[in-house]
Amino acid sequence: MDANPAPLRSLPLVANPGGKSTRLDEAWLVLSLEKAALRAGHREWPLAREVARAVLHYLRHDFIRPVIEQETLEMILRRSLAGIGCPAIARHFELASSAPSINLAALAQESPLEIVFFQRLASLVDEKVSSLSSVLRLEGLRNCVLQLSGRSSWRSSCQHLNDEIVCFIRARARAFAPHLLELTIW
Repeated sequence: MDANPAPLRSLPLVANPGGKSTRLDEAWLVLSLEKAALRAGHREWPLAREVARAVLHYLRHDFIRPVIEQETLEMILRRSLAGIGCPAIARHFELASSAPSINLAALAQESPLEIVFFQRLASLVDEKVSSLSSVLRLEGLRNCVLQLSGRSSWRSSCQHLNDEIVCFIRARARAFAPHLLELTIW
């Protein structure tokens, strides 16, 4: 007779100092570990995924609360890193901020001229990416394009501006963190 495996418990939410809770996932931990390794002088650190999976296993199977404070999660990861002989990475470890965002439509409203818009966008992308964020969300692209182009409906010229904005954002973000950033643009 086959025994049914116990159902997997979900991972706890991470309570940020500001009171907002964020869903925990492997990619976020891996990115945070890779950034700590980079700050500790390791350009490539192949153990990031394994350490993240081990901590997630512990949280899923042995941590019983539905929410974990960010400081507690960081302490668990630092102790795990020190325990496997990586004290330098442990000293540099901090959980990357989860998801800063830029509202492109609001930015276009504040800066209706394309040249001013792109200057402000460059500053905002640089600021968000340099804050060691793992994800950068840019929202309101369609409304942004319509506003900058002075159109009320989508035209082929809008698609060109849309593509130009997306390429600009990708290039700017990759200049700061070529492999440590996930972009979401919509």
